[in-house]
Amino acid sequence: MKASGTRADVTEAVSAVDALLSRPVPPNGPTQREPSRGEGWSGSHGAGFRLWFLWESRACSGGAPGPEWDAARKEAEKFLAALTRALEERWGPHREVSMRAFRLGDVDDGSVLPLFAELGAFDLYGDLMVWGPVGSPRGPRWVAVSVGQCDEDGPHVLVAAVTDVPIEEVEEPGARHRTR
Repeated sequence: MKASGTRADVTEAVSAVDALLSRPVPPNGPTQREPSRGEGWSGSHGAGFRLWFLWESRACSGGAPGPEWDAARKEAEKFLAALTRALEERWGPHREVSMRAFRLGDVDDGSVLPLFAELGAFDLYGDLMVWGPVGSPRGPRWVAVSVGQCDEDGPHVLVAAVTDVPIEEVEEPGARHRTR
């Protein structure tokens, strides 16, 4: 993972997605965290997925939205948009998969794809920009990129995920029965 506040580099992020696509996706087993060379960890892998941290913004002190928080959020969103455009040049338009059900706390992590449970373990509930299936040396894969923030004064984090199953939106409980 890039150090907090380092410059966003789309070419480097695309290369990291390519590297992630070349790695095997475990068919089963528990989710395991991959240690980083510095603080924290660099990613995770588990049944059917790999998740990788690509970049993080500078941390936002104070724990509440303000000018510093807004600047970090805008920087992260700008980087996500640039990475999305670069991946669209390769694979065509993306689909957006909402993480709204998770943000509302309406989802039991045990009933969803292990990828979603792992994103939830870090409170990374930014909507996913998804492509797939895309070709890879390991067969068809689905790729997602997203920006999230695990706590109010923490950095905004850009992640990439690769799965061997389609990434579909998790429906909010009771959504079918609501009147519009």
